[in-house]
Amino acid sequence: MYGLYNYGQLIADEGRTRAYAESLKRHVTSASVVVDIGTGTGIFALFAARLGARKVYAIEADDAIMFGRRIAAQNGLDGRVEFIQGLSTEVQLPEKADLIVSEIHGVLPAYQRSLVSIIDARDRFLNPGGCVIPRRETLWAALVEAAPLHQKIADVWGKDVFGIDMTAVRPTAVNTWQKTRLCPPDLVTSPQCWAVLDYAVLESPHVRGGASWKIHEHRTAHGIGAWFDWEGADGVTFSNSPLSGERHIFGQAFFPWPEPLDLCQGDEVHVQLRSDAVGSEHVHGWETIVRSKDGGTKAAFHQSDFLGQIWSPEQLRKPNDGASVVRS
Repeated sequence: MYGLYNYGQLIADEGRTRAYAESLKRHVTSASVVVDIGTGTGIFALFAARLGARKVYAIEADDAIMFGRRIAAQNGLDGRVEFIQGLSTEVQLPEKADLIVSEIHGVLPAYQRSLVSIIDARDRFLNPGGCVIPRRETLWAALVEAAPLHQKIADVWGKDVFGIDMTAVRPTAVNTWQKTRLCPPDLVTSPQCWAVLDYAVLESPHVRGGASWKIHEHRTAHGIGAWFDWEGADGVTFSNSPLSGERHIFGQAFFPWPEPLDLCQGDEVHVQLRSDAVGSEHVHGWETIVRSKDGGTKAAFHQSDFLGQIWSPEQLRKPNDGASVVRS
């Protein structure tokens, strides 16, 4: 759950907030019915109301919605915005919408029930011919050199930690990914697109894709970096790429390998990435195969943040309330 500090930092991300505002400006008319799912403190719903939308439904499960009501009243917009507290997947609306806007996001678009909620809202709330903001997000990946972060994740579980061998924990620890801030020199390879989320036609909340690289110079790599480009309308975009020159609140995702790899000229690296919707969360997986120029397998890693969870045998034996469990 977000706190007010988190909501404030999202609003303060000027490039991100302006992109949403400009996208709404392109689409909202005096006849528009707008639905804002995951409205938080209500800024996008209030943007739509200020642009003259006939009706705005602002849906939020968190108690932060009460601040949206206060801000709407303070700005004389409470007559245009109806705030509804609850999960959007459980809400019924009295009319169809012309526009759905959402910002249910983590470091990557697949976050908690984000994609489930967007697909459900589009299918149940949206008029034929209506639009969704964002309309598209493109996911990118590159191999990265990130020695300090890899050390924090893996090397703390070493053979001699104040005289104790902690290596029994390392196989679990390296199955956890982290938010980071990558810089252009950290990228060992050029970025490759591994998935495109087109929200007008997206059918599944499970995101999967692959990328491959041929190594042209000797570099050490510690894992995979991932990020997204956002598009809300024609020409209205922002990029979370470390190469973009933009700096957004989301950062990038770092998926560590169990160990650093010395990559040589001619090596080929093949990566499969996935984010599977499981219950109220997404389970992320990353698989890597490295082949040397003679075709031999140099490394093969099969990782998942499911394997990075702290599970007791008793917990694994418990029924999971109908949610399927994804295992690598």
